[in-house]
Amino acid sequence: MFKGYGAKILDGVPNYFVIEDIGQVSSIHHFEKLLQDIDEYVKMKDIQSVKIVLNEKEASNNDYLHLLCDYDFLKQDIQFFYKRDLDSLKTTEQETSIEIKSIGQTTTDLFKKMWQEVVMGSLNAPSSLSIEMEFEGMKTELGSDYMKNCLIAYHDNDPIGITIPHIEPGTIEEGRLFYFGLIPEYRGNNWGITLHKRSLQYLKSIGATYYIGATGHRNIPMKRIFQVNGCRMFEKKTIYRLKRPHTIKTS
Repeated sequence: MFKGYGAKILDGVPNYFVIEDIGQVSSIHHFEKLLQDIDEYVKMKDIQSVKIVLNEKEASNNDYLHLLCDYDFLKQDIQFFYKRDLDSLKTTEQETSIEIKSIGQTTTDLFKKMWQEVVMGSLNAPSSLSIEMEFEGMKTELGSDYMKNCLIAYHDNDPIGITIPHIEPGTIEEGRLFYFGLIPEYRGNNWGITLHKRSLQYLKSIGATYYIGATGHRNIPMKRIFQVNGCRMFEKKTIYRLKRPHTIKTS
């Protein structure tokens, strides 16, 4: 297990490793030590995809940016983070038109097939990982109960998309969607708003009291979904991706 200055980590090792919040880094020296520790961990675990996420203040620190460059990190995307209280969330007839089934009620192969279709044409920054690797990383991150979180959405018995609602590891009330989306033929007709709302209702049913979501700055449709479903944008962050995980420079 990686430990670094209270950093918040999304650990899908060996497929992916994300420092979502660098934590208690108080100086450039601490930041460089964090990068060195990542270097060692990546090599030890043979990790395929590595990212660091910085908030606006951190991303404006030129010393941090120079170090990221030295350690082969490239700017990948800017993400907008949204939040919504779930206590006041209401169910309407539109959401009940979508049925959701877990992997246990369907099959893992069907879920992966749907996931592959859903990522086609996505407006977010592309992943360097295959769906198989994303799936295995998700299992590591979410733990042994992952099957109940992997849901296929149906309308009139036809599969239309997937959603992966879960309680964020390390918390007891924070709801997240590991992934969410529609197959291409169901986009553009407000089904995204409906499936997102259905996902928020699921989060509430499993004990989440609030929801945190994020999307890339180019994904205008997803921003609209957040807004329509009562989510408030509260933070902007920048994602840096390790260009070559096995050749990080060392000092």
